[in-house]
Amino acid sequence: MTNSNTNNHLEKIEALEKELAEYRSRDNLYNNFNYFFNETTDLICIANLEGYFLKVNNAFTKTLGYSEEELLSKQFINYVHPDDIEKTLQEIANLSEGNNTVDFSNRYVKKDGSFIYLQWISTINQNTNIIFAIARDITIIETTKEKLVLSERLLNESQKMAKIGSWEFDIQKQELFWSDELFTIFEFDSSEKENLYQRYINKISPEYRDPLNQIIEKTVIEKNPYEIEHTITCNDGSKKWILGYGEPILNEEDDVIKLRGIAKDITTQKEHDEAIKAKEYAEAASQAKSDFLANMSHEIRTPLNGIVGFSDLLIKTKLDENQLVYMRNINHSANLLLEIINDILEFSKIESGKLELSIEPISIKEIANQVISLFLPQATAKKLQLKLIIDTNIPDKIAADALRLKQVLVNLLSNAVKFTNFGEVVLQIELLKIVKNQFVTLQFSVIDTGKGIKSENLDKIFHSFVQEDASTNKKFGGTGLGLAIANKILSYSKSQIHVTSIWGEGSNFSFTLNFKIEDETPENFKKLVPELSEIETYEESLQKIIILIVEDNPINMLLANKMIHKIFPNSTTFEAENGEVALKIMNEQSIDLVLLDIQMPVKNGYETIIAIRSNETIKNTPVIALTAGIMKNEKQKCLALGMDDYISKPFNLLELKTTINKYI
Repeated sequence: MTNSNTNNHLEKIEALEKELAEYRSRDNLYNNFNYFFNETTDLICIANLEGYFLKVNNAFTKTLGYSEEELLSKQFINYVHPDDIEKTLQEIANLSEGNNTVDFSNRYVKKDGSFIYLQWISTINQNTNIIFAIARDITIIETTKEKLVLSERLLNESQKMAKIGSWEFDIQKQELFWSDELFTIFEFDSSEKENLYQRYINKISPEYRDPLNQIIEKTVIEKNPYEIEHTITCNDGSKKWILGYGEPILNEEDDVIKLRGIAKDITTQKEHDEAIKAKEYAEAASQAKSDFLANMSHEIRTPLNGIVGFSDLLIKTKLDENQLVYMRNINHSANLLLEIINDILEFSKIESGKLELSIEPISIKEIANQVISLFLPQATAKKLQLKLIIDTNIPDKIAADALRLKQVLVNLLSNAVKFTNFGEVVLQIELLKIVKNQFVTLQFSVIDTGKGIKSENLDKIFHSFVQEDASTNKKFGGTGLGLAIANKILSYSKSQIHVTSIWGEGSNFSFTLNFKIEDETPENFKKLVPELSEIETYEESLQKIIILIVEDNPINMLLANKMIHKIFPNSTTFEAENGEVALKIMNEQSIDLVLLDIQMPVKNGYETIIAIRSNETIKNTPVIALTAGIMKNEKQKCLALGMDDYISKPFNLLELKTTINKYI
């Protein structure tokens, strides 16, 4: 073998050894790649532009739960969350154009139906159109982001509902951060954040700027939280109330580096508080007014009781003609003064909204007769015909407030009789309709042949403290409240007075009311005022009753005594100037009935009735309250504490007799 042949063989051997070494190196490289491909925790895949995986690593199958065969058998878009398909296809289109993928994320659906967030880095070999991609599971990061977004949204919504905004101020950087709601509260555009602190200060009402700056400076120095209420000027010029709260944020050196706090729109709360204060003030004023009226009523009506009562008694004695005229004038003037006082007190009560209707079964015919009887003497004196016309089809009993109905009718009849000098005054009650035999509509009319009312004055007569003209007031007197009171009372039943009048011929005042028909008359239903025939045929009682009069006013004591002996000539009376003396007498004497004043020294009427009803020996004794007060709550209190009845001062013989006769 020649040397040349030997060299050739050696070269071939060396070439084979080199090639074998290269194969071994490639095999090692492949093994290393394969190890990296399958053992890395990131998801790695190789895919083509047709949308199929060519190879996926173990992390891919383990994370998604599918086998490699399952993943390679379908286009990978089938594993993408439906909401992310469109953006995934767009990203593949970008890759096909040679654009690498950086920081693209989408959601893949796992085999168990859940989904995960994947963040991709991808590239493509333009020669082979093969896609190489690495993905990382960022589900924890994304769900944390979602929770943070949700938390922030809930916080913003909560702040919006509560009208509270949060803020943070960096003292060194002079930067102010606001939550969304603060921009709404202060009416700023949330996109304009330049010079926010200065704009905020300018928004504050001038009178609060210095106090706010001072309290913030104090917070930085003393390192304590602060709280302040102030107003801001809104864009429309109105004011808005703000509650501000702030606290210092300290660094490790205990220096204040930031301020953090909240601001709350408390305008509604302030308005509510002001409304409550106004309500409390109004209630206090109303109570003070009621107390004043109650006291004034007592102070005025107590002496009036003596004047009216004694003049009434004197008129019934033997007087010469001049004395009788004088006494009637005194009695008339006293009753006129009483009427004026009653009108003012009643009007005040209605204006304060304290009027309450007391609905009970009543007889329209009885009410009408009682009202007519009141004006018979006055009409007779003026030679007027006083007529009552009632529709015979009106039910016997209806549900109504007898007192208020009579009050309206009395006001209308009083005016008619007062302003009519000849002719007649008619009270007419007509049936307008009946509904299912359960409800009835009645029209009440007071018709007179008086002087009438000028058309230009028709509206004026219903105004408070106003009469037709000044001459009317001078000639006839009165407060000008009668019609106003009557109309106010009717308004509680959704009715009102209508008037037609012809100057020089007369007037017609009318109103309609709806009533519930009452089928039966309750056993405890009583007539409130005796019929006129009873008044005219009055005979003095001969009963030998024993009555205790409890009254601290000597004049009223004397008057009550005289009236009782006028009504009951054979009666016996005992006198007590206060409740303490009264109780002593009742424990020593057999008493048939007690007339009890309310406002007295030592022991008042309320305390006395409680003591009487607590004493087994005397607790069943009838007790009638005598009071100069006319407020409804006073009457209710008397009855609630155990009194049997109630008479307002001043009272006359008939009222006293009628009330006492109920209990003896």
